[in-house]
Amino acid sequence: MIVVDIIQSDEATAIQISKYLIDNKYALQTHIDKNTLLQSGKKLKTIRLFFITKALLFDIIHNEVKDKFEKIELLIYATPVSHISKDFAEKLRLNLKAV
Repeated sequence: MIVVDIIQSDEATAIQISKYLIDNKYALQTHIDKNTLLQSGKKLKTIRLFFITKALLFDIIHNEVKDKFEKIELLIYATPVSHISKDFAEKLRLNLKAV
């Protein structure tokens, strides 16, 4: 399992991406955080959409989201999940897209 982060600057887009991910069984649920990015003395608004999914789905998710939302600058990356509750892991295995 991995946690996928999709960083961009529009909350409405994050909601659209979330709906796409859930409808296509790439995520059971998503989280959306509003953040501030400090870069070279500038404050920028960013939206972080994140969710847990199967590691083998990363390339598919990355490519489909980039294609579907191509006009938006997206930063997509993942980190491994080293521990997860047995019940939630089983729910993910049973309900996410088969690989």
